[in-house]
Amino acid sequence: MKMRFVRAAFVACLLGSASIVATTVSLTPALAKSSGPTVSPAVGKLLQPAQTAMQSGDYNGAMTLIKQAQALPDQTAFDTYTINNFLANAAIALKDYDTADTAYEAMADSPALPDTDKPTILHNATLLAGQAKHWDKTVKYGTTYLALPGVTQDPSIISAVAQGYYFTNDFTNAATWADKAVTATPAGQAPNRGALEIKMGAEIKGKQADAAMGTLETILTYYDDPDDWSQLIDVSLGVKGIKDIEALHIYRLRLAAHASGQPDGYTVPADIALSPNLAFPVEALAFLDAGVAAGKVQRSDKRYTEASTRAAADRKTIGSFEQLAAKGSGELELKLAETLYGYGRYADSAASARRALQKGGPKNDPNEANLVLGEALLMQGDTAGAVAAFNALKNPTPGQAKAAHVWLLFANRKTAAPAPAPAK
Repeated sequence: MKMRFVRAAFVACLLGSASIVATTVSLTPALAKSSGPTVSPAVGKLLQPAQTAMQSGDYNGAMTLIKQAQALPDQTAFDTYTINNFLANAAIALKDYDTADTAYEAMADSPALPDTDKPTILHNATLLAGQAKHWDKTVKYGTTYLALPGVTQDPSIISAVAQGYYFTNDFTNAATWADKAVTATPAGQAPNRGALEIKMGAEIKGKQADAAMGTLETILTYYDDPDDWSQLIDVSLGVKGIKDIEALHIYRLRLAAHASGQPDGYTVPADIALSPNLAFPVEALAFLDAGVAAGKVQRSDKRYTEASTRAAADRKTIGSFEQLAAKGSGELELKLAETLYGYGRYADSAASARRALQKGGPKNDPNEANLVLGEALLMQGDTAGAVAAFNALKNPTPGQAKAAHVWLLFANRKTAAPAPAPAK
């Protein structure tokens, strides 16, 4: 499984909640008599101009002053806390997140951390600790933050805690917190991808294959990622007793979803399409061309030469086959529908599939006709029609059921859009 937690997302959170203008410490002698703690005069003498420098955008100049303050002897706990507050803000502005993490972790652990600062400090410390892969601190700060009264149950923090548990091999808590992150997602927004990947990873570690597959499908529904489609396709082809045409229906999704893959993800469906019982050379060539474009197949491959030669011959006879099928059986219409799909002639393929359903016949499988009909309609952007066709299967074989299932996932993804036609 590939874990791709979005590392950069925390930056926006930090910049939104750790503004230098919002620094809460007192720096001038006039505020020394306030009810809250104040920094010592020596520290304030350096941090006052540091704050001015930051407010004017001179973060490097501010950093010089802050480091001078760090070197002062006899600091109080609040002095050190305040210096780290300034250090964190300047480091974030300079995109020095390692320094920012060190400062935030020190503030989160400081006995001088004011109650009023806890939400901001713990929130940012959690995200930065996760960025730094300090997983025990991620869990510690995140759970403490979420336990504060009145704080928002931020999905990014919950997801960070789940991540922390995952990478400390506590997969039970990882799955629990990942579920919490998904549940906390505001209506109308995609669930946190990191949380979903943590959930799937924990399910895989727990040998919960069906649950992990369901989570992968949820990820695909919202994120439509070519690598994830490739993983789903590869797993779906493992149906026991799957037939060549059923496997081809699943492989077709690789081209429609622009799924990534290894060389056999292109050569195996090409071999299936070239097989005597199917004989779809134009479609075989489309798979091989996609493999060439992906850098996974070479045009020097002998099957590429075979597919090209046979495809050229097929193109010369397709017109007469169309005429024959128009006067022939439902079985011929279905064969034509499958052939035309491989040509990228989706409207004609759909029309032929519908005629196959109308003509019927003992050797004409309506489930196969509905599969190619749904695929052809979806490739034209007719999602509603495609969904209806896939849902029209009756008593399908396991291979047909799996093919319909994965195509329905593709049809119902949140980013659904018409897919381009394969190369002719």
